[in-house]
Amino acid sequence: MASPLLTGHPPALRTLFLVNSLCIGGAEKQVVSLFNGLAGPRHVAFLQCIKNDDTLLEQIDPALRPCVLPSLDVGSGIDIRAVRTLARRIDALAIQTVVCTNMYALLHGSLARAILRWRGRHVRLVEVFHTTDVGSRKEARQMALYRRLVRSADLLVYVCHGQATHWRSHGLQARQDMVIYNGVDTGRFADRWSAQDKTALRTQLGFSEQDLVIGLCAVMRPEKAHGDFLEALARLHARGAPAKGLLIGDGPLRRQIEERIDQLGLRAAVRITGFLDDVRPMMAACDAMVLPSHETFSIAALEAMSLGKSMVMTRIGGAGEQVVDGHDGQLYSPGDTQALATALMFLADRGLCRDMGSRAAARVREVFGVERMVRSYARALEALAERRIPESDPLLIQAR
Repeated sequence: MASPLLTGHPPALRTLFLVNSLCIGGAEKQVVSLFNGLAGPRHVAFLQCIKNDDTLLEQIDPALRPCVLPSLDVGSGIDIRAVRTLARRIDALAIQTVVCTNMYALLHGSLARAILRWRGRHVRLVEVFHTTDVGSRKEARQMALYRRLVRSADLLVYVCHGQATHWRSHGLQARQDMVIYNGVDTGRFADRWSAQDKTALRTQLGFSEQDLVIGLCAVMRPEKAHGDFLEALARLHARGAPAKGLLIGDGPLRRQIEERIDQLGLRAAVRITGFLDDVRPMMAACDAMVLPSHETFSIAALEAMSLGKSMVMTRIGGAGEQVVDGHDGQLYSPGDTQALATALMFLADRGLCRDMGSRAAARVREVFGVERMVRSYARALEALAERRIPESDPLLIQAR
């Protein structure tokens, strides 16, 4: 497909996606998916990173890479030079709508829009918010500023209904708001690995066919709560369960996590893959996946479900909209490692585990495909341009 930047045809709608960086993360993956999917006759999309990290650049359609603008090269905080550069680029590219991802991008987008407004140029501002739990005191203080910025946004997009309910009750308001579910590429995250492939990989990791291999795919940061999973795994061992843990990823807390593995006597039961360019084979080799972190609407969970893995997740944000508890996964209260261990023990029934995984894959294909997400955003941007009220994704009807 030819790059829309190079076609010479003026687009109906010109959109700039503004994101902190292209590091590996759920919000960043969502931006890449939207950027790849939105380009077409009705839409031209550009992508602007604030900081230098282009890890996910290779996942962008090569034909669209001319539309990825040079990084603003911000180290930290607010860089007025970068804000002015952003404003110039928005003006030069005749951008109509800037779609910001989370707080930091919204701050830069709001300042750039203020400069343009002073020059008589109007730009619509959309904020896509991925957070429910504000963990640190610093983040809580930042919310005071964030609320003011959100009020001036033309549209606030929540990624699930649970998150929307939470923040509406806490007075977070924009001129309009709506819900659009995150989506994943179900073709890319389809289980195409044979039983022999999986057995070979498990053997390479030191796992047997009899082991219940539970994976956790996340950057090793505090909010991902790897320690909760390790404590639950230790409880399973105390019950005599043949459970093993596969930590897929790396991060700043790796040393502390390794120390905790030793403290719990799990050295023979846990493997750490380190950073991987492609996590899919490792996820496919697991029997089930766990996500003990306080995520609002996890893309990593959707990817695992798409691969046919039952998910065990904390009951927070939109987890109850992703997973139907007891049908295609299980939910537990955040921090309750006893409940987590019980949920994981439930999956020791391999037939049940496989059936739940199959239902999880079917659910993602039905309601969480990337095509549906892109269509929802396209309709929202068109409604905004036409001064219509955009429609939220319907709240999912949960199976019983």
